[in-house]
Amino acid sequence: MILFDCCRSIFSICIVLCCFAPSCAPALAAPAPETFQLQATRKIGELLRVRALLKVDGKLQIKSADNKIYEPPVQVTSKLYYDEKTLNPVNDSQRNKRAVRYYYLAEAEIGIDQKTTSPSLSPERRTMVHILGEQRAFFADQGPLTRDELDLVDIPGDTLSLEELLPVGKVHIGQTWSQNGYVLKRWLGLDDVGHAEVSSRLVLVKDGLAHVEMKGHLTGMASGVETDIELVVKYRFDLTKHHITQLVMDIQEKRATGHAKPGLEVLARLQLRMTPIQSSEPLDSAELAHYNVQETVGAQLIRFQSQRGEFSTLHDSRWHVILDNDKTTMLRLVDNGDLIAQCNIARLSDLEHGKTLPLHNFQADIRNALGDNFGEFVEADETELESGLHTTRVVTVGTVGKLTIRWTYYQLTNAQGERATCVFTFESGTEERFAAADETIIQSFAFLIEATANQSPTPVFGTPESARTANAARRR
Repeated sequence: MILFDCCRSIFSICIVLCCFAPSCAPALAAPAPETFQLQATRKIGELLRVRALLKVDGKLQIKSADNKIYEPPVQVTSKLYYDEKTLNPVNDSQRNKRAVRYYYLAEAEIGIDQKTTSPSLSPERRTMVHILGEQRAFFADQGPLTRDELDLVDIPGDTLSLEELLPVGKVHIGQTWSQNGYVLKRWLGLDDVGHAEVSSRLVLVKDGLAHVEMKGHLTGMASGVETDIELVVKYRFDLTKHHITQLVMDIQEKRATGHAKPGLEVLARLQLRMTPIQSSEPLDSAELAHYNVQETVGAQLIRFQSQRGEFSTLHDSRWHVILDNDKTTMLRLVDNGDLIAQCNIARLSDLEHGKTLPLHNFQADIRNALGDNFGEFVEADETELESGLHTTRVVTVGTVGKLTIRWTYYQLTNAQGERATCVFTFESGTEERFAAADETIIQSFAFLIEATANQSPTPVFGTPESARTANAARRR
């Protein structure tokens, strides 16, 4: 990564006119300031080589079950190096944009308290399509991304929307222009922008480069929660190449705690270097001829693999994993900031080869697990999935406190007798927002390896405690 210093400079130009003409002579008008056109048009097929360095330092805000706040320190260093090729816009009226990227490097080091993780992009996901519409989207033709891979590439300062920061029409040195909230939303990757007081100013023009400074304050929504951001951005626009070539952005952000993600209070610096290039071997026409750049059904699903639970599955982006250990995996479905449902997945002890648990036994176990909270069975069936898994499904309704709760239980068994349960818990009345969000998880479920013969049983059924956890989180 090439670091650069884009320091603010102010030139004052003083023009003194000394005229000894008679007093009746007309005064000379001051010359109009020189103006510059900062306009960049991304043409179809145009290529950029991008280097990005993102550093974050601050603290998280994690709310415990008893409403105590834990604030561990967090440090992040993320490095991206990719080629980006502009594709045909999907819909000009919506200002949708589309590009295909090839990542030579995509890695990060994340330190939270005393623990460090180092996520990176898998080799088979290096070629990726990026869509910029009302919201950002990324997908790879080779298969769904993991949540870590998606978070790795979805950083603020989107290079596909950089040109939208530029002014409309010509500007002179010292001139300012306001930044549109919709543009900031797309560029920063926010859900929405409520209030924005952000403006840009042409500071100077030197050696064919226009130096621009942008700063201000905005509030909005990110990951379904409120966020407050202070921005200071400096970038250089090449008047010959008609591109923003270098950018430094400092962000001070305070984000509220959500149902699936912690709050945060951080300082971040993003450094970008963008170079127009004539060719990119990974993105040439011959290579892309074998690559599907059109979004297909399920392209934006998230791939999750539990090494401890020894299973894998797919889910839509509203699901977030909040716990994964050798006993249980817990996901929460968050839609527009609202907690809609919770899913608990756990392994069971193996059955004999080719055996399955009878439906009436499964119902008896459910009734016993729910105890006094059990109300009635609503549905019960058994099916064979295309994957070969035998699925037993039971839907029951009961009460927890004053709330009416709906539990959907699945028991999944393969031919070798490996078993797991998935329990979906949500409050009655939210069925429409739940929108069959369990189907993808169940249909794509797969065991990673055969369980050992002496595997010990693990508790699996959604108990009233799981409902209390979900409802307590909803009230917070």
